[in-house]
Amino acid sequence: MSEHTHTGTILVTGATGKVGRRLTELLRAGGHDVRAVSRSTAISLDWTDESTWDAALEGAAAVYLVPPDHPFPADAFVAAAEKAGVRRIVAQSGRRVQDLAAAAGVGPEAIGMYAAQTAVQASGIEWTVLQPNNFNENFSEGDYYPAVLAGELALPLAGTTEPLIAVADIAAVAAAVLTGDGHHGRVYELSGPESLSMDAAMDAIAAASGKPVAFRAETPEEHDAALRAAGLPEDLVVFLNLMYEFMRDGAMAATTGDVERVLGRAPIRFADWATETAKTGVWSGA
Repeated sequence: MSEHTHTGTILVTGATGKVGRRLTELLRAGGHDVRAVSRSTAISLDWTDESTWDAALEGAAAVYLVPPDHPFPADAFVAAAEKAGVRRIVAQSGRRVQDLAAAAGVGPEAIGMYAAQTAVQASGIEWTVLQPNNFNENFSEGDYYPAVLAGELALPLAGTTEPLIAVADIAAVAAAVLTGDGHHGRVYELSGPESLSMDAAMDAIAAASGKPVAFRAETPEEHDAALRAAGLPEDLVVFLNLMYEFMRDGAMAATTGDVERVLGRAPIRFADWATETAKTGVWSGA
């Protein structure tokens, strides 16, 4: 398949999320016509309501597909995109998601990001898949944020390291792939520049924010019990337990060079990200 230099409207799904929000800002700053959609936007996109898809896709030349955490009709959406004339689609997946699914004994349809990945790969549209490591922003606006504010993050990750990545780097790669050439058929594994332990990550946040925050290693059994006590659905508990097991086994510990290959620069260091993020006051609350 020959590649097309991008012109036309870029549809960004999940536009109110961590990556979608920053990607929308980047693309608009670059002069691109962006249609940013979510369930709450004027032109809405609801994965459970196919009647919302046509208006979202109308006139779009490229799509950034941010899948939901839960299963969704990825094949049907990608088919609708192809029918609407979309020429390029970039799917946000997750590092080693196919191995996580295999370990769980489930197919792509059971995991949103894996469904998105396989759907675009099977399509007739120019496609690229981004597989990032876990986000730095999980500590500042995501699942781990309340624990960081409270001063202690407990996870079953004793001795584990991971090259956490800044969402700004993911958004920058996405913008480059959506608007440039040479990326069709590529799967980019996106990591930060260094593999850090959770202790080191908390130390960096403490140093940047001036507030004490520590990491406490839980056993897998303790964390499983905590997830269940929080009322999480069984399939999500199983997925999270497997993800942490993969992390403990070092499956996502290696750094990659894909951010630099696409952007021509190194990814953002965690300590630098923490310093800049602390300036926003996000960790100043009680």
